[in-house]
Parts: sequence; C-alpha cells; structure tokens
Amino acid sequence: MYILIAKVISSLSNKLNSILIIIASITLLIGCKQLNNTITDMETQEKNIQPTETHQTNISELEDSTENIPTFKETSEENNQINNKSIDIVITEENKITSNKDIPNTNWQMNTEVDSVGPEGVSPDAILLPDGRVRLYVTNMGIEIWESYDGLSFQKIEGKTPPGADPTIIQTSTGWRMYFTEFPPGGPDTGQAKISTATSIDGINWTKDDETGIVQEHDRKAWGVPDSFMLPNGQIRIIWTDMVKQKKLEVLRSATSSDGVYFNLDEGLRLSGGFVDSYVLNGLPNYMIVSTTPPGGPIKNPQRLFLANSVNGMDWKTNDYPLLDRSPRNALDPTSVYLGNNTWRIYYTLTDDSNPFEGFKIASAILTGPITPEEEPILVEEKINENQTSSEKIDVHLSDDESDKCTNKQYVYEDIGLALTAKQAGNMDSMAPMANPSSLKLLDGNIRLFFTNAGAGIGSAISSDGISFTYEGIRISAPEAMKQGVNLGPLRVFRLPDERIRLFVGSSQTGVQSFVSNNEGMTFSVEKGERISQEAAKMPAIQKLSIISIGNNNWQGYFGPAPQHGPPPPSGQNLINNNTPGQNNQQPGPPGQKPNIPNEQQQSHGYGPPDHWILRATSTDLFNWTVEKDILIGPGAQYLTASAREVAPLSTNDGCITLFYQLNKPQDAGIRDFSGVAVIGYSSSEDGKTFTKQYVLINERDPAGPDVIQLQDESYLMYHDSTEKNGYGHGIRVGRLYKVDN
Repeated sequence: MYILIAKVISSLSNKLNSILIIIASITLLIGCKQLNNTITDMETQEKNIQPTETHQTNISELEDSTENIPTFKETSEENNQINNKSIDIVITEENKITSNKDIPNTNWQMNTEVDSVGPEGVSPDAILLPDGRVRLYVTNMGIEIWESYDGLSFQKIEGKTPPGADPTIIQTSTGWRMYFTEFPPGGPDTGQAKISTATSIDGINWTKDDETGIVQEHDRKAWGVPDSFMLPNGQIRIIWTDMVKQKKLEVLRSATSSDGVYFNLDEGLRLSGGFVDSYVLNGLPNYMIVSTTPPGGPIKNPQRLFLANSVNGMDWKTNDYPLLDRSPRNALDPTSVYLGNNTWRIYYTLTDDSNPFEGFKIASAILTGPITPEEEPILVEEKINENQTSSEKIDVHLSDDESDKCTNKQYVYEDIGLALTAKQAGNMDSMAPMANPSSLKLLDGNIRLFFTNAGAGIGSAISSDGISFTYEGIRISAPEAMKQGVNLGPLRVFRLPDERIRLFVGSSQTGVQSFVSNNEGMTFSVEKGERISQEAAKMPAIQKLSIISIGNNNWQGYFGPAPQHGPPPPSGQNLINNNTPGQNNQQPGPPGQKPNIPNEQQQSHGYGPPDHWILRATSTDLFNWTVEKDILIGPGAQYLTASAREVAPLSTNDGCITLFYQLNKPQDAGIRDFSGVAVIGYSSSEDGKTFTKQYVLINERDPAGPDVIQLQDESYLMYHDSTEKNGYGHGIRVGRLYKVDN
C-alpha cells in the first residue's frame, strides 16, 4: 500500500537510517497527484459503465490511450551496478496459466465482518497454520507478527523479521519463504528499492536469503507491495505495483521464478489503470483482488476492492463494480485465508476516515464465490535449510537411493513459547541450570515434564495440554541420590510394559544408572547397578539414554558422552586415550581448565567445545543393555561427522527413525547462520543406524536437549533447553513439530 510519509522522513532525516528504511517501505500511496487537469473525474466515468460488460474499468479510462506498453526492462547503468542480478524478461508458454473453461465473473460477494482484528498497520499477509491458527504479518515500523485462534482477535508475538516491509509468504518443503520490499535511506524517491527474500523454519524467526533481482526502475513513489503465489506448474510468480513510462497511473507487473529466489520479468503488464495492492486467491491463480489507487487530485473516490480474473494468468480484467466499498473510508491491501465451502476470510487495511494517509487498522470481511480452490503445490527448496547461504552446504552426504523416504524426511518446528523458566522452577537466579527436559504422558492424559533443576536434583512440572506447566517440586533429591551412589545428570523417562516409569540418568562421573516409579513419577526408588557401564560404552562418562520401541519386546537406546571426556575412538575401537588423526586429541583436565595452547591456535587445532558423538544400544528387557560398536553421528561416523550430543529419537508409523540432537559445533557442519553457539539438527534412517543426511531444525537461543512427545491427537510437541541471558535466563521452550510431506 502507499502511504505519504514525507513529513515523517523529514523529521527523522537525522536519525537512524534503518528506521527510515522501514518507514519508507510503508510508503506507496502517492503518484496520483501527478495527474494533469485533463483527467476526467472518476465518479463521472463510473456513471457511464454498463453493468453487463466486463472490462478494465473504474480507473483505466483516466489514462491517455496508448498501446506502447514497455516489454523490456529500462534501467540506468547506475542501477545495474547497484544490483548486478537484475532480471531479464522471459515470457514463454509454460509461464502462462491455461484454462479450458470460461471463468465466471459474477456471483462473488464480499461482506464486512470486523473493522479491527487487532493490528494497526498496512500490507497484511495471512497464512493458515495446521492447528487452525491464523498468522498475520503486518507492516508497522517494520514487519510485525500477529496470531489468532479464532481469526478475529489477534495477539502480537515476538519474532525476528527482516528489515523491510510489505511481506508476502509462501510455504516451502523446509518451512516458509518471505518476499518483502527493501528501501534504502530516503525511501522510494531514491529509485533504488528492491524486493528481497528471507527464509524461516517456524515462520517466526527469519533469516534474509538473497535479492530476487526485482528492482525499482524509476524514482516515483508508487512501487512495491509484492504478492507471491504458486503456479500449477510449481513456479512462483510475484506481482507488484509499479509506474511505467506513458502511463499516468499505477500498473501491476510480474516476474516468475522456478527456484523461488531469482526471478525473470514477465513481458507486458498484468493490469493498468491505477489498480494497486494485488492479491491472488490461494488455489485460484486466475482470480485476484486488487485495490484502487488512493484519492488525490482529480480522483475523488476512496480506495475500494475489486475482483479481477484472467484466463491465462497474464492478461487480467476487473469486474465492473467493487467487491467492497467502505466509503468514505479507504479499503486496500487485501489478503485471505480459505475457510472452506467456497468461502474466504479477507483481511485488509481500513482507514479511520477519508484520509488515505493515516489511521490504518486491519479489518476483516467474508468473501464467497462459485469456485472451489485447488490445493497449491509447495515450493521444494533446493537448499537443505535456511541456515546456509546459496553458496554454503551443510554436512550432508546423499544416500545411494535419493528416493529413500526416511533419508529425505524433513520436519518443521514452530515455536510456541516458554514452558517453564528457572525462576518458575523455584530458583532465585534466572540463569540457574534448569535443563534437560524429558516428558511423560500420564495415564490420566496429563503430561509430566521432568528436568534437572540446578543442584537441587530432578524436578517436575505438570500440564493438561503440554504447553502451560505448573511446577510441582523435586522428585529426586541430588544429595539423597548421592548417598545412594547415584550422581544425577541429564535424564530420560520411559514407560515400561508393566506401566511403571523408569528414569535413566547419566553424569560426568558414571555410566547410566536408573530409578523406578510405581506412581506415575511422583516418587522414585534407585535401582542397583548400571544399565550401561563406562567400560561397555568406552566412555569415561555417559548421558541421556533415550529409548524407542522396535516391537516384539525389543528396544533401541541412543546415547553419547557427557561433557568431561576425551576424543572419540574410531568405530568399534577402545582408543579413548590414543590420539585420533583429525580429532581434538587434548585430554580433558579439571573442570574449567582450558587446554594449554595459544588462543590463536585453538581454532585450527579443533579446540573449543568438546567433541560428542552418538552410539546405539539394544535391550530385550529395558534393564540390561548391549552397546553396539559403530559411531552413528559425530566424529568417527561414516557420514555425518560434526559433533552431536543430547539425542532424542522418534519412531513413526512410516517405519522411519529420526534422531534429534544438538550440534554444539554447527560451523563444523557448514552451518553459518545461528545465534549463540549451537543448533538442534536431525537425521532420519530406516534401520535406525545409517544416518546420511542432516537438517537444521532450531537455530535460535542456544537450543539443546530436545525431547519429543506424541499427544493424543497424534500431533507432536518438542521441548528443548533455551537461554536468553538478557531475558528469562535459562528455560525450557515448547513448540509444535510438523512433518513436511515431500
């Protein structure tokens, strides 16, 4: 949408350029005052419209008649130097959307619903999440994120969005891709605006990816507000508002991409005559809602929403009368979610009064039509995940069979928020080490979450939905456990076939020990001996035996070394005290003591965080375990060799086994984009032993200790450790885990 902000830019001219860029990006509501006095009043033109004819109307008659529509890009040498990825015009038959039937232009109705759903701002873009929530991305001094469970009452949520405006979102095989407008300091008057793209796994925390090649070719203020949508052939098209020579009013142009990143300009114009802010209905690439240009000069009517359609996706016509007229208020910037039964909820920007330049709220309306949308294809990303640039590769080795359903299995994590913080668990210090979540579905349907609670021992919290937890207290006291010969460390709980609960613990001094509970984890008794010894594991310390059932009274457990350890041995060999070429061979000293090596040499010698690796053990009774010799993931593994720790397995009905784990040296896996020092990654396998392809799931807030639980509705939640030193401190976050269908 277009907003006049000359006064704002003037007042902020000596302030931060980043603020100017964001404000300027909201600005597209001008251009119209450049019309000369020969233009006929639009209201007079509309009186002569015949209701039976469908054509480009309402505003297009205000333009001078011309057939000289530019079909190639006209850019200055200076602009080409600014963006050396400038787009080329390509128009081919496969870029067109073909249709074998006439598209009806009647029987569409839009009725107002709510004048304010919560957000203030412009250029909303809506997506419908799998659990029924609606997420809105809104431009308001930057890109904001809002969510609603009923679609009518939205709450703002925190997220990391790229610096820009006018977001438009599409779903991909690895999460989400956003296109947005970027303006340099000075706004659109500079003629250097562009459309860029960003990616996200959860749709909340975004990483800027690249420029699309779509750039501003003039210094007129009417430019931007992209709308992205999938074509039936799997390509992506972006339509945006622009100004061209020999056209006095705004036009709509488009570009098409096969990879979702780099776009080729489509020949000609999609629509001319002062139509702006396009939105193509999901699943109906032949139908588009557009807004009229804002009032100003000889144009008297406020902005209204019209329906446009096209037979081939390239040549568009508008209906005679608006779908929505909120006169004297302005209606613009449409977006929607599909409700079923040929019904859409339209979100749009509504002004408080006739002034088109201020007082913006996001409103809703209901659209009904005669056509049922088809399911849109999902963009298959060529990149492994959003945490690499186009030139970077994650630590991935392709399997011999690229069609292997397990090897290529992917997930998306959608963060919900904090499940529990260190202070909520009774600690005075927000940075107290409260971590290592392990969830248990109780027989009464509630979920009990166990965790290590600083030095006090193992605590628990209870929840009815797995999201909001109430702290219960300490279940196993650390001092009492020590008296019984058990050093408490990272834990896992598992329900036994007889419904008892076994809690496995490891530490920096011992092998894997266990406790058992007869009352749903309320109290525990220590069990004698070790489930896995240091000698059997060939590790000086072990942590997190994480278990899945493989049927017929057989179980697999995955685990790794605790932090105080030496280098990993080659698979199958007990070489803990021997040097292994290419690995960190420095033996650990006392806790807190650093290796005696100059700082400038530590990185090249592999020092820093210790190396970790993942092994597997098997059992027929969940008490006695046999350790297998091969390293599955981490230094010494055959394929995925970056350090991996704190593993959580997931077995699904399709026969796949997925391991989720912390990559505590993500740079060794080729990962460059993350905050803190670690990410959560995952890999899937059919045999639970051969893991060849790796993906990143979470890259924010130093994630660690993943834990997955399946709810009664068969959906999944993931818990993980999280740190915000300047915020809540240490805590456990929860989010939804979705499988991506390839």
